[in-house]
Amino acid sequence: MTVGATPRIAPDRLRPGPLWWLLALPAIGVAGYAILLQDARRLRDTVPGLPWLDEVHFVLGGVALLVGVFAFRRDVLVRRPKVHKKLGMAYCASILGSGLAGLAMAVFSDGGITTHLGFGALALIWLVTTLLGLRAIKRSDIVTHRKWMVRSYAACYAAVTLRVELPLYAWWFGDFGPAYQLVSWTCWVLNLAFAEWWLRRTTVAGVWRRGR
Repeated sequence: MTVGATPRIAPDRLRPGPLWWLLALPAIGVAGYAILLQDARRLRDTVPGLPWLDEVHFVLGGVALLVGVFAFRRDVLVRRPKVHKKLGMAYCASILGSGLAGLAMAVFSDGGITTHLGFGALALIWLVTTLLGLRAIKRSDIVTHRKWMVRSYAACYAAVTLRVELPLYAWWFGDFGPAYQLVSWTCWVLNLAFAEWWLRRTTVAGVWRRGR
């Protein structure tokens, strides 16, 4: 298959599998929560002098989380390539705004240098992986595009894993402070590790490799 060719997938494999649903349902829930500005109302004015930056981060991050998971549906990719493209454009535009806002917010995050670096690294990785994925598809390199966009969405999905991990860490430590410091790293590092594992075991069409 050439780098610009659409992946060939058997019709019976076009339907979303259990893993897609496992990712999609929490993503839809967290995206709705973010778009409704629940986090922004709670935090309010994280960055001094920029009272609207929280809203930019959460709303656009919610949009990215929502449209991104649908862009990974195999049936959309094969049967509705124009829809896939539009979803991708919305995803990349949302990340540009949310990622830059998140980078600024990381500097003022609770928890000191640990969370500044953790959330700052997440924002940078989110932006860079998305830009590399966008550059690849402009060159019609679908293989490389898929790899970078899987990594990008793994970073995006930190919005979900943070909300799962943080209460567990807070319960374990009995204190929010160290829990928040730890989650600023694990909410995305573990996601990226899973993404690399997934990429090694699936084809460019997202189908499980035979013999694995």
